[in-house]
Amino acid sequence: MRIIRGLVILFLLCLLALTSIVVLMVETEPKVDVKAAEQVADADTVHDLLAQLESSVTDRHQAHTITINTQQLDAIVGFLQRATAGFRGKVSVTPDATRVQASIAIPVELFDGYLNIDATLLPANAFVLEQVKVGDLYIPGGMAVGLTEWLVNRWTQSNIATQAREQIEKVSMSNEEVMVSLRPMDGFLRQLNEVKNGLSVDQDDELRDMTAYYLQYIAWQDITLADTPQPAIDFIRLTMKRAAQRSSPEDAAEHNKAAILALAIFIGHHRVANFVGDVQPDAEKALKPLTPPLLRGRNDLARHFLISAALKILSEQGVTLAIGEFKELMDRAIGGSGYSFVDLSADMAGVEFAEVATSPKHAQEVQNMLSQMHDDSVIMPPIDGLAEGLSKTQFEDKFGAVDSNDYLDEVAKIKARLATIALYQLDN
Repeated sequence: MRIIRGLVILFLLCLLALTSIVVLMVETEPKVDVKAAEQVADADTVHDLLAQLESSVTDRHQAHTITINTQQLDAIVGFLQRATAGFRGKVSVTPDATRVQASIAIPVELFDGYLNIDATLLPANAFVLEQVKVGDLYIPGGMAVGLTEWLVNRWTQSNIATQAREQIEKVSMSNEEVMVSLRPMDGFLRQLNEVKNGLSVDQDDELRDMTAYYLQYIAWQDITLADTPQPAIDFIRLTMKRAAQRSSPEDAAEHNKAAILALAIFIGHHRVANFVGDVQPDAEKALKPLTPPLLRGRNDLARHFLISAALKILSEQGVTLAIGEFKELMDRAIGGSGYSFVDLSADMAGVEFAEVATSPKHAQEVQNMLSQMHDDSVIMPPIDGLAEGLSKTQFEDKFGAVDSNDYLDEVAKIKARLATIALYQLDN
């Protein structure tokens, strides 16, 4: 009896401690309140950051210093806000510290709760957090880093988190920039690849195998060898017709997912395969058509459409649209193609396409409709009258920010056009 009483008391003490921690961490109001539309205004500056990261990977045997300015940090946080409901964040940089703040809404009905996180990164010859504050709970920075490192290492059954931390040789700061000195990336990238391959065992092997099948199927069709650009709808029609032949009502949605992913890899970009698994028959030579397929007479729209459809399958809709929008905002930089509502239209159409094609309720009906299509209008709305090629100055003069009425009106115009497409009315 004494042992049972002791266990009950221990349980109650643990429950009390856990409740106290939750009470300390959860707050009723968000501490961060910033507009994502203002943060992503400088998305074009991220091009420079991506170039630095690409250089560190390409020249992996050399040390590199990555310089991140406040505009780039704001743009990245703004993207996260537009992609993730209930998230708000901001970063401030001084020579003495970089402060990262975030408010995350807790998705519980009938309860307005927020995790308000405040972390301080210090300049040092390593990655050093001074402290992490969650609500009223203070966590020493070393403990927070160590716990995160342990969890990631345990989950991946590797020491990848430790290696990632050790890649950072030095962190320094000014009023506008954070400079991160990295050791050569070769060893870390090789380890990361091993971790990715190890984790792929737990991924959807059936979806990967089906995607590999449809990728090879479309690659063997005569249309892929045409010496003039062919309509993307012909590739889609052939692949979806094959999906209809191979699937049943029970698994039609899964076959459609695989078919869309295969088309995104084949027509959109071969790197989409990185999110699916080993689907290329030859790892050294990715399958692709001889000439670039066209949607509404343009190859860029075919690629936007299919990559967005694939991202919808692999992620959430909000993330997919935020990626498309952020990419267009980046393109306003000098030398970029400019902001394009035409491209955004293809992104949005791709999301709608994936949504309805992978719905178990409509998967077979979609297969039948697509197996007979011969016109772009079945999947892609008209693009006439949509602004494109806008520089940053032109975009701001005409639309202001991405939360302005003029901008939202342009997006509403695209949505109205999508709503007239019979395929996308199936879920209504």
